[in-house]
Amino acid sequence: MNQRSIGIGLSYINMIIQTIVNFVYVPILLYYMGQSEYGLYQLMGSIIAYFSVMDFGLTASTIRLYIKYKIENNFKLLENFLAMTQRIYFVICLITLIIGSFVYTFLDEIFKTGLTNQELISAKYIFILLIFNMIITFMGMMYRSIITANEKFLFMKGIETIQLVLQPFAVIAMMQIEPTALAMVFVMTVINLILVLMRMYYCHCKLKIIIKYSFWDKDAFKEMSKLALSVFIVTIVDQIFWKTNQVILGIISGTAIVAVYSISSLIYMNYMALSTTISGIYLPKITKMVASRVSNKILSNEFLRIGRLQYYLLGLVLSGFFVFGKEFIVIWTNEDFIDAYYITLIIITPFTVNLIQNIGNCIMQAKNVYNFRAYVYAGTGLFNIAIAIPLAVYYGAIGCAFASGLSLFISNGLIMNWFFEKYLKIDIKLFWKQISCITIKILLCSFIGVILNYLFGIGSIVFLVIKLLIFVISYLIIMWLLSFNKEEKDLFIKFKIKIKNIL
Repeated sequence: MNQRSIGIGLSYINMIIQTIVNFVYVPILLYYMGQSEYGLYQLMGSIIAYFSVMDFGLTASTIRLYIKYKIENNFKLLENFLAMTQRIYFVICLITLIIGSFVYTFLDEIFKTGLTNQELISAKYIFILLIFNMIITFMGMMYRSIITANEKFLFMKGIETIQLVLQPFAVIAMMQIEPTALAMVFVMTVINLILVLMRMYYCHCKLKIIIKYSFWDKDAFKEMSKLALSVFIVTIVDQIFWKTNQVILGIISGTAIVAVYSISSLIYMNYMALSTTISGIYLPKITKMVASRVSNKILSNEFLRIGRLQYYLLGLVLSGFFVFGKEFIVIWTNEDFIDAYYITLIIITPFTVNLIQNIGNCIMQAKNVYNFRAYVYAGTGLFNIAIAIPLAVYYGAIGCAFASGLSLFISNGLIMNWFFEKYLKIDIKLFWKQISCITIKILLCSFIGVILNYLFGIGSIVFLVIKLLIFVISYLIIMWLLSFNKEEKDLFIKFKIKIKNIL
């Protein structure tokens, strides 16, 4: 089994662990911290998330040029490029510190109507710690890119698994001593520092990378800047889609509403991970294919093949959440969070279009034409803000969700599909023809789910688990009989054999 297959397998194992952890972890946090304290943590996290854009898209650029120099066996330029990248990240850390200090001075003014005096004091301490956490993350970004470019997914995903398991236990232990958001952030920061040091050790001692500065390579900097700037713009807009709504709600409505929206955010971010896991692992492969100048038809076939596989998984989750999601949220949290069901559906339904096509984003990055997506996202991001604020005033969290859902549909559902077909020569008509056929089977599975709700009723966690098991089995049988092609059946059989061997 190659590292790519191992990486995908471990990624989905991590997601299963994450789902289980969240199911148990979030209610425990709410129990110890309370809804307002948990909402405060989510609110500060939403602000700090904006600082993640300070990566300026260098991760994608680092992977792309690392692979390029390695294929060309140009190790002198590679060593120099890594040294340049390291210096750039150091500058980014300084900029983050300066901007963070500036934002810190205005926290009182920004949240004077939404937070109490005690919450403002806690928010400032949390903010300082999260800024430090972000600087640690930036210092380790280059090493993460190197591991990805070398497709060492066993190590990379392995330490992520350790983090998933270790962090909740460490946080809960801390909650016994100090049940606050600040204590939680402290534990997360320490664990993050340990993981960054582990990645640095692996790159230097196992991959034997050499970082040696010789000169400022203007050509390399120009090439990486084009992709980096495009990814940077898209990252900013991603923060608008995924974090601005929580900040808007925090300013207008307070921490309780933010806590409700954050539950929805937790669900749709995990939903996103189901797809981006595959595309992230396939980015080095797609980059090598483009560098080797394969035909557009081969890339189109890869787009269709991976898109179908992603849709099978996302279709299962989307249809399952549509039928059982409201019951799940009430059992998981309580009835005060019921709006999270509607918020999640409003966002993930149009977002699915992007997620089943994100191999197209990898192709754009590999071809260094990602700037188009940046332009599109910049426009729709501004549109999202423009309508999210008034909708939040009149309709609260549901209004914010509608603004993001509509923006996602326009950008990903309409504009990007046009670009994929016209400029990347992807056979979009064939893609949607096949996706439509799969959708009919997914609707049939949803109808089975509705019948299960009628037969078993709602409100019991035992019956919910039984319904989900029957639903998943029914889904797999229907897809096997009515939708899987020969290649997909072979992949499913191989997957079953691998799981059996592991067990």
